[in-house]
Amino acid sequence: MAGIFAVVALAAGAIWLEAPGLIHRHRIKELVMFLALLLIGSVLYSALMLQINLPNPFMLLKWMYGWIGK
Repeated sequence: MAGIFAVVALAAGAIWLEAPGLIHRHRIKELVMFLALLLIGSVLYSALMLQINLPNPFMLLKWMYGWIGK
């Protein structure tokens, strides 16, 4: 559980360091993408720390591009 708090603290620190500069330079789209990717990464890492079985992302790519090899 301490690991999850560490992930949240690091994510908050990254937001604290990066967000004011992006807002000041009016880079709202970049800020939204930064926050979205940070949230996705934090959630996935927290899920791994809780030992939740996640599917292999390669299977999605194999399904998407599998028709090319046939």
